[in-house]
Amino acid sequence: MRTTFAKIISPMSLKRVILEQKDALLCIIDQGIVSVASFVTSVLIGRNAPEELGVYFIVLSIVYFIRGVQQQMILTPYTIFHHQYQNGGLDSYRGSCLTQQFGLTTLASLLLVGTAITASLGLLESPIVFPLIVLLFLLPALLMREVVRQYCFAHQENVSVLVIDSVISALQIGCIVVLGYFGFLSGVSAWAVIGLASLVTLTLWYISNGPKISFERSRLGTDWNQNWGFGKWAVGGQVLGSLPTYCIPWLLATAAGIEGTGFFAAVVTLVGVANIFNAGMANFLTPRAAKVYAEEGTLGLRRVVIRASLVFLVAVGVFCTLLALYGEQIAVELFGDRYAGLQTAITIIAIATLCDSFDIVASSGLFVLEKIKANFWLDVVLMIVSVSAAVLLILPFGFVGAVWTSLIISLTSALLRFILLTVYLRK
Repeated sequence: MRTTFAKIISPMSLKRVILEQKDALLCIIDQGIVSVASFVTSVLIGRNAPEELGVYFIVLSIVYFIRGVQQQMILTPYTIFHHQYQNGGLDSYRGSCLTQQFGLTTLASLLLVGTAITASLGLLESPIVFPLIVLLFLLPALLMREVVRQYCFAHQENVSVLVIDSVISALQIGCIVVLGYFGFLSGVSAWAVIGLASLVTLTLWYISNGPKISFERSRLGTDWNQNWGFGKWAVGGQVLGSLPTYCIPWLLATAAGIEGTGFFAAVVTLVGVANIFNAGMANFLTPRAAKVYAEEGTLGLRRVVIRASLVFLVAVGVFCTLLALYGEQIAVELFGDRYAGLQTAITIIAIATLCDSFDIVASSGLFVLEKIKANFWLDVVLMIVSVSAAVLLILPFGFVGAVWTSLIISLTSALLRFILLTVYLRK
């Protein structure tokens, strides 16, 4: 008689699981490709010079901050509301969302100009001025890449986004290697490559497979009210919640210089391999949870939350354990001997990343329940805790303070968000 275990691992059972979870697997594979490209880029820059990796990391924090606002203001509302227009009006809704995207890009560009002027006056690290100017020209392509990716995820066109990210990543890694070979690789040149690769690939995608888009002036206000009515609290929460994370590289650059920021970036890059799984599951989890909640209600959503938490615990937990044991050896092999002595920092950031996994689950549940306002006030509390920790720890203790601040932010966020989700699920 075949054992239960044998039945579970049988080819037919595995095939059934793969077919049932193909969307989740495609999302994880896609995120793996994106993360590998980012990882290789960071490693090659870091081997060149910690200072250049610090510059690259500071620019990355700016891009992530703007993308976070974009996600909550435009992309998440589109994921939630586009189902309402399946019988008509979807083309116009896309046009309204793109109009909002143009407005956000304009505001972000003004933010970059203001930051560059501030840095040029000596109020911030002066080496960041030129990278900000380069980012100003590349920002539309970088943001539009995320628009296309989330559009494909929302419509479950996961193969399309896999192809897009594969092409961009191949171009990115290829050009980075060439730049490194000829001695032209830097934080600035790396971002130039990423922006140009995105621009070329997205242009080809739209020509061959782009969706229909129409602009109706009469709908712009209505669609804005709908998106903003849903997303305003999420945007506020995103700004408040990500502000401490956004400020860490800048505070660290002030306390420990660009080189110290580069060492912190190396640790984050190494541990960030876990984001292949985290971000991939996040792209799958929210649409899945929304569908289950619509069909089965609170009980179905609770089941999704529990299963997702267990999956994150096993997958990310095993990876973090390996880093806690061998993280420093891996860092030295990848980045060089200058990065020795980082084992404690790697372990702490790994624990923070595991906390981020649970934060993803709780955030998805709160969004599906449309508890955006409550989530916003939670972010207010998190901002107070996080900014206090950043100021008290980073400025006097530099690199070590930044590591502990990251753990405090991640642990507090995951804990409070899960408590809030549990309260609403019981109601």
